[in-house]
Amino acid sequence: MKVSLIWTSPRPEKTIAVAMRRCYSTKPIEEIESELEQKGAEYWKYLLGKAMQDKSLDVLEHFTMTLLVEGAGETEVGNLVRGFPYLRATQLKDSDWLLSLNSRTLVELWRDPRGKGFAQLVVSELDGANVCPIFNEMAFGERIRAS
Repeated sequence: MKVSLIWTSPRPEKTIAVAMRRCYSTKPIEEIESELEQKGAEYWKYLLGKAMQDKSLDVLEHFTMTLLVEGAGETEVGNLVRGFPYLRATQLKDSDWLLSLNSRTLVELWRDPRGKGFAQLVVSELDGANVCPIFNEMAFGERIRAS
């Protein structure tokens, strides 16, 4: 099975950090975004760490992605979709699929033996495209670059 990243939310780590701050703040969104820009990526990393530690995974739903999955059988994709209801799949032809998911679903796939193999392919693809390195480190650890 081959996984290729087609699209992802722009600036996913900042998007998650904004969602995290907005949960606990009455400040206007523009003020939160400005504050996050000033504090920089280390602060985003801190907020991501808090979300993972507190299991506040709902803020992860704001980071979404679309993937082309080639060489996956209908049964295999069907099992993923049934096991992870926020994963959406559209069959393109034979064993090629367009899959959409959010990063909360990716974390859930990673933590579940039924989805771990697929999640590893997705995270490797994100790493290879240098998409969300802070999120990947916080959610999945150092493991990916070594594999």
